[in-house]
Amino acid sequence: MTFEDRLRRVKWAFLLLMLAVPLRLAALQWAWRQTLNFHPYNSRLEERVAYRAAVSDRHDRRLAFSRGNRRVYPYGALLSHWTGFYSPHYGVAGMERWKQELLRERRQEDGVTSWPGHSLKVSLDVSAQRRLQENFPDGDGAAMLVDLDRGQVLAAVSRPDFEPSRVEVDWNLWQKDARAPLLNRSFLGLYPAGTLWSKWQRQFALLPRRPATLMDWTPPQQVEGQWLISPAHVAAVLLRFGSVLPLSQLYSDHRQKWLPPAALVGMRSCPPGWEFSQSARLGAQVVCWTVVVRPPYALVSVCEQDADTQAALRAAWKSLPP
Repeated sequence: MTFEDRLRRVKWAFLLLMLAVPLRLAALQWAWRQTLNFHPYNSRLEERVAYRAAVSDRHDRRLAFSRGNRRVYPYGALLSHWTGFYSPHYGVAGMERWKQELLRERRQEDGVTSWPGHSLKVSLDVSAQRRLQENFPDGDGAAMLVDLDRGQVLAAVSRPDFEPSRVEVDWNLWQKDARAPLLNRSFLGLYPAGTLWSKWQRQFALLPRRPATLMDWTPPQQVEGQWLISPAHVAAVLLRFGSVLPLSQLYSDHRQKWLPPAALVGMRSCPPGWEFSQSARLGAQVVCWTVVVRPPYALVSVCEQDADTQAALRAAWKSLPP
């Protein structure tokens, strides 16, 4: 190959690179126009907060709603890892992100004409959430209360928590905080499972990855021969689904309804009154697991220190609905 041939190839390569830019812009303008009009991080088309729909619990108590140009979270830190937050500067998290497509204002292709989003109702029970929070052992960790008959999460605690209304003020502090208050420990596989869970190895391995649009989620991981799991993983195994889809049960009145109890007949594997507490260690990390099953409810909690397991168990029992 002569020098002229090599030079000609270089010229063609530069020409193709130059053409890639306008082709990319054309694709953004025409093929992805509708998607970009609604993307939560598109600062040019900032969503009107007043058009963002409200979120309520199973008893129609409002968990998040808009007041003028401000997003309001009346329960604050109690539900911070459920509601997450909405911020024009720092994006969306938690439920605000899981159901972004329902809650956001709906724009026409012109990017100007729009309508309010769809209101959302979730399986959460604020009363159960408050009781679980109050009875959770001191220290960081997570807990989840599940309705086994319906496969629905009634309450989920993650500590440390944060104040959703202070995102714009405290964001930098949260990012530097070694305790990582923004992590949703109820759904993220962060804790060693201990040897008692080895019999569930196959079930943990079958749990799929969750879609990022539904909830904060990581699959179980094996580190140094031990599983790193979350309360959500344990609850999914108790439900015997091989999947954690029922755990979300985030639904809107105009779409998905409650999962009928008849659909779950025969899927429970734990006998009535089944319970245990166990400590697990991985390196310097020591946690205390507590599992209580009182059909139709099950509670799974993990505390980030070797706490008094009997006290944790009693607190777990108190948190179960009557």
